[in-house]
Amino acid sequence: MARNKPGSASTEFFICIGNQPDLDYGGKRNPDGQGFAAFGKVIKGMNIVKQIQQMKDTNQYLVKPLKINSITR
Repeated sequence: MARNKPGSASTEFFICIGNQPDLDYGGKRNPDGQGFAAFGKVIKGMNIVKQIQQMKDTNQYLVKPLKINSITR
């Protein structure tokens, strides 16, 4: 979950490609060292994830919003 400080995560999330140790507990991405909550994994459709990765962004926000039609649990 994306967040600015502990307890601020709401609806934004990101997909990591590869290991991201700076996002783990004790990592250096946030000064509080609390890391980010991981809650899922891509089990198929990684080609789509890589297409999203190539989309134009500004400050890590996609320039053109992306609609997610389906997520399953």
